[in-house]
Parts: sequence; structure tokens; C-alpha cells
Amino acid sequence: MTVLEIPTAGNALRAPGRKDAWNILGADVSAATTAREALEMADMRDWDVRLLGDVTAKYTEIHEDGVTTHEVKMPDTRASVRTNPRTGGTEYLGPVGRKYTPIQIEAYENVLDLARTESGAVFHKAGAYAGGTKFFISMSLPGSTRIGGVDLHHAHLTLFGSHDGSSSNSLHIGQTRLDCGNMQRLIIAGAKHKVSVPHTASALKKMVTLEHELAVLFDWQDAFEREAERMLNTPLSLGQFEKLVTSRDLWPIPTSPTTRTRKNYETRMNTLRSLFENAATQENIRGTAWAGWNAVGEYLDHYAKAKDLSARAARSLSDIGEVTKKKTAAHRQLLTLAA
Repeated sequence: MTVLEIPTAGNALRAPGRKDAWNILGADVSAATTAREALEMADMRDWDVRLLGDVTAKYTEIHEDGVTTHEVKMPDTRASVRTNPRTGGTEYLGPVGRKYTPIQIEAYENVLDLARTESGAVFHKAGAYAGGTKFFISMSLPGSTRIGGVDLHHAHLTLFGSHDGSSSNSLHIGQTRLDCGNMQRLIIAGAKHKVSVPHTASALKKMVTLEHELAVLFDWQDAFEREAERMLNTPLSLGQFEKLVTSRDLWPIPTSPTTRTRKNYETRMNTLRSLFENAATQENIRGTAWAGWNAVGEYLDHYAKAKDLSARAARSLSDIGEVTKKKTAAHRQLLTLAA
């Protein structure tokens, strides 16, 4: 059962059929009772991520006498590669630094199993994307949260990771809003939302203590609910909403815009206004700072331009990209209005 298929107390879903980021990028692993089973269901075991040194690059030169292929040795380059579990072939993942240490996804099985047992969570979705360079395995925490008694959210504990040197592996806590499928990802001051494991030689030692650090993540959940309640109890006019979305940290009004820039700006503003004033997804929270924040989130997660659905979903799950940066900025500004 996906997030958007879970019924609310007698209320019709306000975004029926819409896929959230979990469903776009991940496989359903809810039948798994162990992390090993979940990873097997998603083809995320036995990748044998490893490093190749003494890399050789090839390039082709076209000249009057024909085509010549050259090879150049790159002894200082290290490449991260994996074995594709479906084809058995070796795939390039990315260049990495000298201190980079590959960590297999299987190394987290014990931590995930312990977190599931201690919290009562169930496995939810798991998937790899961006050519296998990034992956996640998510668990749904028990129960649900109704902001103001009306706005249903489900919490997830998720392992996010990469094999291309772009980020540390980390365990995150976060919420998903039922009515619109928003990824409620933001940075809350004073509340830790993740614990990280770097790709270094100390990674395995770090995982020994990781289980003791997970408890602090639930402080983020408490802070999220507390601040959401404040925003739900704070009225927000259309004028205030427009001031928010045209602020420096979101989408400032362009100066001396080209015709294309002006058209894009107007299209975005019309979509944001419609989400705030008219969207069914804001029906039970309309006219509040909480509705304003969710209108911004819904635009970023489901309407903002993207190469494809997978690219949009990936940036919604990331906590270091532009989407989470804008959500956090909007959240911070709206809290200044809250009682």
C-alpha cells in the first residue's frame, strides 16, 4: 500500500493517482521482514562496489588518413564501479578521492533491522537511481500524525547513500504529506534530522555506534509537528503569500527580464497562487501559513520543471539541493509570522 493509497478517516484523497517520490524511484518492499529481504526485492544486494586504479582513457582522433584511437593512462585516477545485479556487467559509477572507501549497502542490514525492531517500523520502498550511483531504503514508522487533527502525515526512517563520492551515507527521518504526496524535507534549527557515515576507513567503526545516535532523530519529528501546529494556527493572506514566494530566497521578481524569463515567472506565479487559493490539496488548511508552506512544497515536488519524473523525485528526496533549500527558507520565513 503506497502513501497515497492509505485512506483518511472517511475523507476522499485530494490528489488521487499522484505518485510521490518514493513510488517513482522505489520498489515496494513492504512484504520484507528483514533488511536483507528488502534489498533482495529491490535488486540492491551483491553489487560488489569497488575501486579501479590505473585507469586508461580512450579518445578518437579523426584526420585525413582515417580514424585513430589513442589510450592515455591515468595512474592517479580512481573510479568507483559496481557489478550490475541483473546483467552481471561492470558499471562505472564515478571518480572518487584518495580517501574514499567503498561501503556495501549490505553493511547497513544490522542497523536497519535493529531500527525496525526497536521502533516498530515496517519496510516501505527501496530503490537505486542515477545509474546506481544513489540509493535509498525506507521504513514507515508506526502510527501517523494529524497536524491540527486534520492534516495526515506519515513518518519515514530512510537510509540514503551514494557510490560516486557525491555524499556520505546517512539515516534520515522525515514526513510525507498524504493529501499531496509532498516530501516534507527541511532543516529545522536545533533538531538533527540525520546521522551520517562518511566513505572513509572509519566508516565501519562509525556504524557500531550508529544505533545509539538514532534516538536523537525523533527530536526532529517533535519539532516538525510543533512548528506545523504553529503555522496552521497562523492566518496567511494571498498578499503575504506572494511576498513570501517572491522573496530573495525563493523566486525574486526578475529585473529587466527577457520575454521568456517573464513568461516563466508569470507561469510559476499563477501556479503558486492557484495552489494556495484553489487547490483541493489545501482544502482543509486553506488560508494559513501551513497552507502557504505546503503550496510551495507542492509546486517544488510536483510542478516545477524537471527533465523527467525521476529527476524531479530525486531532487525532492535530497536534503542538500535547491528544493530542500527553498522549503527550509519558506518555513523559516513563515515561522516569523506564527504566534
